[in-house]
Amino acid sequence: MKPTCQQPSGEFKTRDLYLAVVLKSSGIPIARLESSGPRAVFVFKETAQLDEISTKFFNRELRIEPRSLFDEWRSLKSMAFVATGNVR
Repeated sequence: MKPTCQQPSGEFKTRDLYLAVVLKSSGIPIARLESSGPRAVFVFKETAQLDEISTKFFNRELRIEPRSLFDEWRSLKSMAFVATGNVR
């Protein structure tokens, strides 16, 4: 089961940090970050490529440049800590 939620407003929400990193690394624009208790919710703008990227991610078929992936991971992880008030 995918830990994601599509919204009728043209937005795509996920709590999955790894999926969020992959989407951001693939050029899907992030709209905002929401706080849901101790966890962050990443909100992306719905795009034509989003479903394809998400499917390839879950099927382990996606190929991404590693440096870009790690840079986005650090960035989104920091954003999540700030959004949830869990700053170290």
